[in-house]
Parts: sequence; C-alpha cells; structure tokens
Amino acid sequence: MTTTIDPTILTTDELIPMLRAWAHGYYPAEAAVELIIRHQTWLHRTDFLLDLVDAVADGWGPEGVTMPIASIDWDRVEHFLAGAPASTSEKAILRFAASLAGALVEPCLREFTGGLDDRNGSLVLDALAHRFGWHERGRAHLVTGAFVSTAVGHG
Repeated sequence: MTTTIDPTILTTDELIPMLRAWAHGYYPAEAAVELIIRHQTWLHRTDFLLDLVDAVADGWGPEGVTMPIASIDWDRVEHFLAGAPASTSEKAILRFAASLAGALVEPCLREFTGGLDDRNGSLVLDALAHRFGWHERGRAHLVTGAFVSTAVGHG
C-alpha cells in the first residue's frame, strides 16, 4: 500500500530530492524538474503543490530503491494555469517545463520565450542542454547571459 504525503507540508529542501528521484534517468523529466527547481517560484506555491504535485513515502526511486518521491502532473499544467495568478514569465517557465516533459501545451516556443528576462532565458537554455544529455557527456555549461569573445588572434 502506498502512503500519500500532503505536498504542502513538505519544505522545498524535502521536496526537491523527491522530485529528482522521480525524474531520475529520463532527461526530459530531469530537465523539466530542474527548471522548476532553479526557477525558485512554483515549489513555494501552495496552489501548485495542491493541484499538480503528488508525493508518496514509498515510491520507486532510482535503481528500484523504495523511497519518498514526488511527481508533477505535467498534463494538468494548462488547466492549472487557467485559474492561477502568475506573471507571464512564471507561466512561460511552467509551460516550458511541461512541454519539455512531454505534455501537450500551447503556445509555440516563440511565445513561451518572448516574455522571458535574461535570468529565466538562461534557465531555459540550461534545461535544454540537460534535456539533450550534455551533462552526461561533459558538454554542459551554465548560461550566464554574459557574452565573451572567443576569437583567437591570427598570427
């Protein structure tokens, strides 16, 4: 029998490893979860936790270990956002994460990213790099938004 946990009683320090355990091994889900974690907004909202997060004390974690896990119902994001007070940028981040995880969400990528500031734009780029597994191949870099010259002088 599975023991359900009310996600609203969990601290973010408790919830984050539970979400990571649930997404572990599937890059799109890992990328989506990391985007939500690094955005630092949604995991602090009771409405998000109540509507979209399921937590259990005895879920299947990495390598078949029984442990506390939490999942996000990506397919319900659009329904949730229809009534959730949030900024354009906050909604874009949640929709983008859901889309990365495989949910069918609207609008198109151009509209997702149109209202993002530099910080949130870099979070999205980092999530895309993770989605493609660059972190496993030593190719991931965190995007800072700062441009540096990589030109090599000709001699």
